[in-house]
Amino acid sequence: MERPRAWTCQGVNEHDAGSPFIVARVGAESDPSSFVELRREGEREGRGIHCDLAQISLRGGLAQARAMPIVKALGDARTVVDATAGLLGDAFLLAAAGFRVIALERSPQVHQLAVDGLARARRDPRLLALIEDRLEVVHADARAWLDAHAGTDAAPDAVVIDPMFPPKKKKSALPRKEMVVLRALVGSDHDADELVAAARRCARMRVVLKRSDDAPELATPDWSVEGKTVRFDVWRAGS
Repeated sequence: MERPRAWTCQGVNEHDAGSPFIVARVGAESDPSSFVELRREGEREGRGIHCDLAQISLRGGLAQARAMPIVKALGDARTVVDATAGLLGDAFLLAAAGFRVIALERSPQVHQLAVDGLARARRDPRLLALIEDRLEVVHADARAWLDAHAGTDAAPDAVVIDPMFPPKKKKSALPRKEMVVLRALVGSDHDADELVAAARRCARMRVVLKRSDDAPELATPDWSVEGKTVRFDVWRAGS
């Protein structure tokens, strides 16, 4: 029987330095149901977090995806960079809505989860039919990537940013385990304002910042699109 593989990521990013987490495969690699998870060292196998795109509800298919507020915020954009990819929730939905998406993730550990999740999604005919070949995952620091591609033919039409802000002091419920683990691993995105600035230098058409509906503005947007619990602050390119 093939033993599960586990390794500690050394990473190129200070967010992962000295991390108490390991990335490990649950199940034999030859098993189609196996997956890669992130868990604390010493935590029982299968109790960590992983990227499972099959859990994203899109029963309405393409019509539901295109009706999302984030799609309205993106307007006529066709190519989108998700600068804070995480576990690919937004990137998957945008690809399903018809955008061509490059998902950037700077944590090497989270990047491995995303790569595994996308690979498994591509083996699922239902999910593959939704995203086709429109989603790519790249391990990169988003600010560096955006600065390197600004003004080039590879610059995207739009950039989407969903920063991980410090938790509020008062909450009615504990956040999901995924959020708890990711926050413990990478911390809060204290450089979010710099990331927005880099995105505005790079995007050809728009920058969209996803925020909780009661969060203060990072910078004054040109307009906002309201969702049920979040809003999307939008800047036109060059504004």
